[in-house]
Amino acid sequence: MPTLENMKAIQINGTQGTKSLRLVEVERPAPGANQVLIQVKATGLNYAELEQTRGRYPLYKKLPFVMGFEAAGVVVEVGSQVCTVKVGDRITTVVSSGGFAEFAVADAGLALPIPDDVSFAEATTLTIQGVSAYAILKLAAQPKPSDRVLIQAAAGGVGLFLVQLAKLFRVKQVITLASNEEKLDVLRSLGADIAINYSEGNWVGQVTEATGGRGVDLLLQSVSGDIADQSLGLVADFGRTVVFGASNVYDTILPERVQQLIHKNQSLTGFNLPTIPVEQIGPCVGEFLQLVQQRKLRLFANTQFPLEQFVEAFDALSSRQTIGKVVLLP
Repeated sequence: MPTLENMKAIQINGTQGTKSLRLVEVERPAPGANQVLIQVKATGLNYAELEQTRGRYPLYKKLPFVMGFEAAGVVVEVGSQVCTVKVGDRITTVVSSGGFAEFAVADAGLALPIPDDVSFAEATTLTIQGVSAYAILKLAAQPKPSDRVLIQAAAGGVGLFLVQLAKLFRVKQVITLASNEEKLDVLRSLGADIAINYSEGNWVGQVTEATGGRGVDLLLQSVSGDIADQSLGLVADFGRTVVFGASNVYDTILPERVQQLIHKNQSLTGFNLPTIPVEQIGPCVGEFLQLVQQRKLRLFANTQFPLEQFVEAFDALSSRQTIGKVVLLP
């Protein structure tokens, strides 16, 4: 049993998939002067973390280390210089010590307050996926009222926010791609104008028909392979593509698509949340949280596992059969 000074955590010690993960007992971290210690109530899985276990996403720490980019929970200790957060606060945040654990430390300046009617599990959707979706639209895509928008993996964590936010940005048409009817029903309930099953052979024709043959003005691309390539072929003259997500880090755009960018006067923009300057992301965070507090956004975190069932959680994420966030509960 863990002692008062120790805790349970999920540690990665290699890049052989979930075989490289272990449930271990490690020393509980202590907050620095400008940090807080959180008793973790929920921690969300991100696709980038799945790619980390496979060696296809950067490992920012020396192995072995406790995994997890984010956590939601209760502040139990604050550093000597912290004045914006207090013990007992419910927060969700990006963490520095690893969120797949019973306790985690984070910079106090990154803490986001959890609204009273939002659960800890739901709060895990806000820090990375929700803020990413808002910043993708606000900073990178900058949608116009005349835009027809195509959203890939629309039933995923970021995708669900993109669908809702695109409607709030009042674009002309929101077209979504997902893999089964259950997901399509959810997307329609969120206001998607067109919801298409990309596993069907005629999905490209369905998008073409939905846009009257002209293609989409804005492609939000988060997948790779044939679906990505076919989606790029659907972008209209003077259209824009925003590429984001771990699965695109190692993708290569085919030469003919580069020629397409030139001949059709298109633009291609990359998006990476961690490298956005604080002065730019700060206003996005505030505006996004205001929408959450106004209950203008639905939060999806129904796929939950105990910390000990981390393999099952990663398998659920990998299967792409889940809707919204996959969550571990320490």
